Amino acid sequence: MLLDALLATLHHLAVFGLVAMLIAELVLLDCVPTGQRLRLLARLDATYGALALVVIVAGALRLAFGAKGWAFYLHNPFFWMKLGAFALVGVLSVRPTRTVLRWRRQSTLPDALAVHALRPWLLAQLGLLALMPLLAALMARGLGH
Repeated sequence: MLLDALLATLHHLAVFGLVAMLIAELVLLDCVPTGQRLRLLARLDATYGALALVVIVAGALRLAFGAKGWAFYLHNPFFWMKLGAFALVGVLSVRPTRTVLRWRRQSTLPDALAVHALRPWLLAQLGLLALMPLLAALMARGLGH
């Protein structure tokens, strides 16, 4: 039970970190970033990627070693919806990450239109992440079995 609680805590803290990184990126994209803000944006995005990996690893460890075990999740549609939503978050994160990396390589700063174009991508990720607690709660209560 202790391992299950520790894995659940790590999993949830990593998800909270993802949300924090996205909000911080949105704040930085509120205006055209300076060179220093662009470097910070790239660091935040890299941290976001690392936290996503922690979410995946902690989640996989919960499946393998958690109290409920893999069998509980295998046939639960809310588990698969949650996994699918998280995968979609990952897909939606590709464009902002590639854009920020391209901006870092360029010698000029992006214009306001390019900066503003990234915001919907981040907001869509936040929206999907906001759906996760509902799917997790439905799943944890065995609904869908």
